[in-house]
Amino acid sequence: MIKVMIISDKRVIESVCENPSDSLRLAWAQEGPQSRGYAAFTEEGELLYAVDKDNIFELLVRAALNHLDLGGVEKAFCKNEAMFPGLYLLGFKPGENGLEINIKDFFATGCH
Repeated sequence: MIKVMIISDKRVIESVCENPSDSLRLAWAQEGPQSRGYAAFTEEGELLYAVDKDNIFELLVRAALNHLDLGGVEKAFCKNEAMFPGLYLLGFKPGENGLEINIKDFFATGCH
């Protein structure tokens, strides 16, 4: 079973990301001893990139959105065009900051 954890420990994040900002977080997917991938995002709601080793992009994005929602963030956005195809499938729409989604609406509408 794949477990997703939100990583906020800067030392752990630095082991994966070079020069991370203080608001950088990782949605880290683990199954047994193996990492299945992770998504990097900020506490302000920006989805930065995903490293998807096992076709779990949607799982990683949902975990990040859930964390942001619990933190009171209303809108998530992404400027990374490499993520756009998967985000369109999840209901993200073009906006001021690339693709955007209202997080409460995302979860209220059955998560697409």
